[in-house]
Amino acid sequence: MKNKGYIAGIVFLALLISIIGYFAAALEKENYKIDLITLEGNNHLSKEKYLSFANLLDRKNYGKLTLQVIKDRMEKHPYVKYADVSFANNGKVTVILHEKKFDAVLIDNQKHFLITDNLEPVPLLEGTERVDYPVITNPYLDGEIKPFISLKKNNDIATASKILSGIKLVNPELYSNISVIDMRNGGDVVMTFSLFDYPVVFGRRDEARKIVYFNALWNYLKGKEANNLIEYVDLRYNKHIYFGFAADSLISGEDQT
Repeated sequence: MKNKGYIAGIVFLALLISIIGYFAAALEKENYKIDLITLEGNNHLSKEKYLSFANLLDRKNYGKLTLQVIKDRMEKHPYVKYADVSFANNGKVTVILHEKKFDAVLIDNQKHFLITDNLEPVPLLEGTERVDYPVITNPYLDGEIKPFISLKKNNDIATASKILSGIKLVNPELYSNISVIDMRNGGDVVMTFSLFDYPVVFGRRDEARKIVYFNALWNYLKGKEANNLIEYVDLRYNKHIYFGFAADSLISGEDQT
């Protein structure tokens, strides 16, 4: 008898949950009469491209939508980390996008990727409006880059990320002027900047020390005529910064910073 009562209780509870679920779905369908979908938080693509990806441009299809469906569609976009979706009584749905954080653009065999702060390669989509990131070129790779598969184990990509993150931490202005970080297929790293014409031979190892040295040098030379005479800066040698000048003359001096 006890078992029969226990089973009856379970059946009744399951039935009650089903009834609640049915009415909740019915109420959701009744209350979410969507007339307008607005979008905020888009930095890398236009609102139209995001809405088009999620098949949310045609208002004729709004009757079939729920907030969860909208959220799921938006979060499938490769640029989106997550989306907040809310409903107003006037039939307006607001979507607030939280895009992934990108730190660089990676170029490999004519393919372009946005690299996230977690070293995830995301294909660069046509129509992307913001691409003012440092460009990583010529990394040494064991094989073809697979989209959305972390590159943390790739030494060249990890090294480039460490250098870029370090410069950004020490001097955001200097970071914003990085044009290209050339990994030279595992060789000495060479960087170019938008504020001056000469390359900076960064080398390998001791990234933190080199970043501090070069930042001090850049702050000293910023805006000075001497920049026009320099052909290259070489940071590969311990406690020394070497300058290449016109007529192949080399001047070296122990860094005092």
